[in-house]
Amino acid sequence: MEYNQPSTVNLEKKLVIVIIAIIISAAIGYMGYRQFIKWHKSELQTAVIEEHQKMAEKNTDLEYQIIQLNEKVARLKPPPVPDDRISEVFGKSHKNISTEPDHSCDAMEHKITAFFKYLQKNSYVDADQTEKSPSDVFFKMMQALSAHPPMIVDETRDIVNLKHNQAHFFRILRKDRIKMVRNILAAENDVLEHAMADFYTYYITGDCCKNDDEPCVSLNTLYEYAGFFINTFAGKSYLFRRSSAIRCLTDYYAVLVLDRANDAGINRYGIDIRPHINLALNNIISQNNLIFQDQYIKTLIDLNKKYNR
Repeated sequence: MEYNQPSTVNLEKKLVIVIIAIIISAAIGYMGYRQFIKWHKSELQTAVIEEHQKMAEKNTDLEYQIIQLNEKVARLKPPPVPDDRISEVFGKSHKNISTEPDHSCDAMEHKITAFFKYLQKNSYVDADQTEKSPSDVFFKMMQALSAHPPMIVDETRDIVNLKHNQAHFFRILRKDRIKMVRNILAAENDVLEHAMADFYTYYITGDCCKNDDEPCVSLNTLYEYAGFFINTFAGKSYLFRRSSAIRCLTDYYAVLVLDRANDAGINRYGIDIRPHINLALNNIISQNNLIFQDQYIKTLIDLNKKYNR
C-alpha cells in the first residue's frame, strides 16, 4: 500500500496538467479562431470594396459609352428639312404633321397640287408616256390598282399564286409608270415623309375632301393593299427591297388603314392588328432617320392601348 501511493499522486498531477494544457490549448485555439475570423472579415470587406469600386468604374465607362452612342445617333438623325425646300415642293412650310394649324381641304389640296406641279417641273414623265403629267399618272395608277387588288388569302396555296402576287405591281402598272415612281423615290427621298403624310391626310383621312374631279380610293381598296403589305409574303418581300424609312412608313400607314377598316367593320380577312402595331412600333423606334418619329410612336402607343383594353 505504501508503495502504490506515490504512483497515484503522480497520476493525479499528470491528469491535472493534461486538463490545464487542454484548457490552455482550447483558449489559444479560440483566440486564434477569433483573430482568424476578424482577419477573414477584414479581407472579405476589402475584397467587396474593391469589387464595388471595379463595378463603379465599369458602370461609369458604360454610361460614358452610352452618352457617346446617343451623341452619335443624334448626329446621324437627319436635321429637319429646310423651310425653303418644303416651300419649293409643297408650296408651304409645315413643320408638324399632327399639329398643322390648317388641315382644311383647301390647304391640303394646295399642297397636293403644288407637289404634282413640282414633279412636273422636274420632268419625271417620259415623252412617250400617254399621261402628260405626274398627277395624270397618279390617278391612272390608282384606278388600275383599285380595279385589280392583290391576293390576300391563299397566296401560298401554290407557286402560281405566289408568283402572281409577287409580280402584282408589274402586271397592273406599266413599265414606264414603275420607272417614274422609282425615280421619284430616289430623287425626292428627303421630302417623301412629308408627302406620305399629306397624301394620307388628304386622300384617306379627309376622304379626298369630296372632290368629284379626283378619283378617291375607297377604304375597301386601301384595306386590300394594307393587308397585302403587312400580311402576305409578296407584300413583305416588296417592302424589303425598299429603303428602311419607306418600309417603316408603309407599315405604319397600313396599320392606320387597318384600324379604320376595323372601325368601319370591313376587316373581312380577320387580320389581327395587334402584332402589326407592335412590329410597326418596334421598327419606328429603331429608326434614326424619321423626322416625325415621336408622333408616329405616340399614335402607335395609343392604338396599342385601344386594342389591349
